[in-house]
Amino acid sequence: MDARVDFCHADAPHALIIEIKSNGAPRFVRSAVYQLKGYIADARQSVHHDSRRRWIPMIVSPYLSPESRSICVNHDVAYVDLVGNARLAFDNVYIDRAVPHRPKSEARALRSIFTPKAAAILRVLLRDSGRPWRVADLAKTANASLGHVSNVRRALLEREWCQQTDKGIVLAQPSALLTTWRQNYRRPAGNRVTGYTPLHGEQLRRRLSETLNPEPQRPRAVYASHSAAQWFAPFARGATESFYADEPGARILGDALALTPTTLGANVVLHITSDGSLFEDAVQPAPHTFCVNPIITYLDLWNGNDRDRESADHLAAKCFPWL
Repeated sequence: MDARVDFCHADAPHALIIEIKSNGAPRFVRSAVYQLKGYIADARQSVHHDSRRRWIPMIVSPYLSPESRSICVNHDVAYVDLVGNARLAFDNVYIDRAVPHRPKSEARALRSIFTPKAAAILRVLLRDSGRPWRVADLAKTANASLGHVSNVRRALLEREWCQQTDKGIVLAQPSALLTTWRQNYRRPAGNRVTGYTPLHGEQLRRRLSETLNPEPQRPRAVYASHSAAQWFAPFARGATESFYADEPGARILGDALALTPTTLGANVVLHITSDGSLFEDAVQPAPHTFCVNPIITYLDLWNGNDRDRESADHLAAKCFPWL
């Protein structure tokens, strides 16, 4: 207990028991809830306990996320943060206030979880959400450093998106992770190039099967967005083909498709990126057909227009039933 405020309400004694947390992440809030409940249980057993006294546990923190606030509500714990979120409910008193914005520090912390290097780690975890991972195994699979994996692991544990077991960390809340990711998603850095190819139908597919490739040390290009979604969960076939490619891959793809740069009437979109992880965990849904990871496909579509989001929902229903 960090503070206690005694007051009288409706002719009855009340005590506000306050626990202050510098970090309001769900993991620390849940710990504070149990601390408060333990203190109140001990106080009620004290010989000096007044049976009329109403004990009100409260958590105070610089910022409490919606997940942290939900933990408080579920355990009937009052809360207040410095951003303006507050809840206090007892007897005939009810105060409930929520503000929509996050502090800049929280926004930066979330962005750090979803950087390209961290995103490669998250995609490994989401690919098999029930599997436990040791830090070393996860680092090797995601082609990431041990230090980076440890930082991501700590952030996920703090938010209770994963839990620690004897066999390693296990993703406990894949839905919470992916929904937060899609709200903070930024398309991989790079250039967007549009063009027109005269190839169509079987001729286009055959040329792409000879050109697409995710292997290192070679020009790399893979299907993206709606073009990738058609192989995972066909929904609405568009007239435009989309790809992720590195610089050499974009040149090879441009030559193979006889691509003419244009903005009006374009039927090819190339996202040229230096993020090699997009190719390292590309999938092959059919022979000689390579697509960016379904997670990236979903995030790209969900952050598009209304039609794109419909395609994202269709993809999620088939590939991510837990969402």
